[in-house]
Amino acid sequence: MNEVTKWFSNKIYTWMDKNEFVDMSAKMKESCTEENVQSILAHYDNIRLIEINYHPAGSYEEEGKTRLDNIDDFYEIRMEQQVTDRHTAHFRVYLPVRWNQRFMGISGAGTNTEVDWFSAVRFNVISWPMALKNGYAAAVSNNDTGIRLDCSWGFEENGQPDWDHIEAWAFGTIHEMTVCAKELLAMVYGEEAKASYMHGTSGGGREVVTEAIRYPDDYDGLWADAPSIDMVNLAFTCIWAAVVENNEKHIVALSKYKKAREIALHDPVLHYAPFHSQHTCWRNYIANLLGVETEDGPITRRDIQVMVKTWEGPILPDGRKVAYGFGPMIRQWPLPVGNPMYGYFQRLPDGRYSLMPIAEQFIRWFVADPTFDAHNCTYEQFMSIYDNYNKRFENYNFNECDYSPFARSGGKMMITQGTGDCVVPYQQMMDYYMDALEHFPSEKILNDTFRLFMPDLAGHSILDWSGPAVSIADGMTALTKWVENGEGPDQIPTMLYDFAADQVVESSEVPVYNQWKYKQQIKSLLK
Repeated sequence: MNEVTKWFSNKIYTWMDKNEFVDMSAKMKESCTEENVQSILAHYDNIRLIEINYHPAGSYEEEGKTRLDNIDDFYEIRMEQQVTDRHTAHFRVYLPVRWNQRFMGISGAGTNTEVDWFSAVRFNVISWPMALKNGYAAAVSNNDTGIRLDCSWGFEENGQPDWDHIEAWAFGTIHEMTVCAKELLAMVYGEEAKASYMHGTSGGGREVVTEAIRYPDDYDGLWADAPSIDMVNLAFTCIWAAVVENNEKHIVALSKYKKAREIALHDPVLHYAPFHSQHTCWRNYIANLLGVETEDGPITRRDIQVMVKTWEGPILPDGRKVAYGFGPMIRQWPLPVGNPMYGYFQRLPDGRYSLMPIAEQFIRWFVADPTFDAHNCTYEQFMSIYDNYNKRFENYNFNECDYSPFARSGGKMMITQGTGDCVVPYQQMMDYYMDALEHFPSEKILNDTFRLFMPDLAGHSILDWSGPAVSIADGMTALTKWVENGEGPDQIPTMLYDFAADQVVESSEVPVYNQWKYKQQIKSLLK
């Protein structure tokens, strides 16, 4: 088995009992035919069948992608889904012969609606091969946006934003995929799925949240990890370090940020307090950084000025705070191996900070300029862009938080958000939770539908970052028990994983947010 696909059989990515899978081979041979599939697609004027394939157990290959080994036999229905007049998505439904009687909708990452299954293994997200391995019927549609960290697809050839395509990405494609796929699986298997699920992280987590809010009847159980809600402001957060450095004309050595983080982590008062430079506990910390020795010399007063401005997050010249930043305790540099996306304190060959590609490209939508370079942005330009971006983007902030229709449908939503996330600031999730609470009579009633878990120092959908995170297997086990047995999780196991040694190096449990013992402590610290 090759080094990538071996992980699909690992305990951190498997949670269903194969002994409970139902052999549907006889029924599927009879029902999974072109005639029967066409009878379902006749209800959709924008979905066209391409082909139906049967894949025997063994290896599965696609051109230019890592081979999948040790895969069980399955049927694949390939379709085209017309998502706009000019864009056609690749829409597929995967039907295992040995079925767990459940459905899994596959979400994407970034601004894509499909995850990069053939190389992104350490990215803690469910792909269609992982769903199949666990016995789920699954569906995925790529919205004709690709599967890389790239949203240049949002432009037309004339350089203007392609609003129809953006609209399909934001709201429509995944919903239609879900409805159609569930009809197809019911026809092929001769019965409906007894439960339907979706998990996604970051941009995929945003898709999961959108399903709950806009289409509350689509899924029974949803799990969003570090969802990119508040996406417009998030884009400004993710370019902020480069904007600060460009305007302040002062480079702070990475060793100084690392030393500052080390000091904060070992302070029991600061460890759980969101960063705010004007709060007493943080003012004392900042003052004590002056003169601290590092491998690049002592931390200077000018260093501190730039570090604080960077940590604070985007603040306009007139004093308005745009969004949360990443404070001293959030690791802002990548692991020695793994995805270099994690952490913005890394240098390009020309010496400038690297940028989260999605964030810069997302802002290019705002300014209708596919060549915009955030590295050259002045504070005044930053303010102008923020104040004047096309008001249509108010529809794409993804801050909607009324879960009451989802509650009436009987759905269960679980969100995990690490306090060490270097892509999505965790404070915005705390605000989102409190906004959601306003739609329910009490926190207890909210928690019958929506539960938040905040693993200490966990990174952005990754198990080998700075703190233990929730594995796919543990999270899906908890969600399944909640949906199917009514056992709402009060806590979920977390782990820090060593992928090289293939072992857990640290484990703990994270309580549901309303029992998070640091919530009241944080409130008192920040008064």
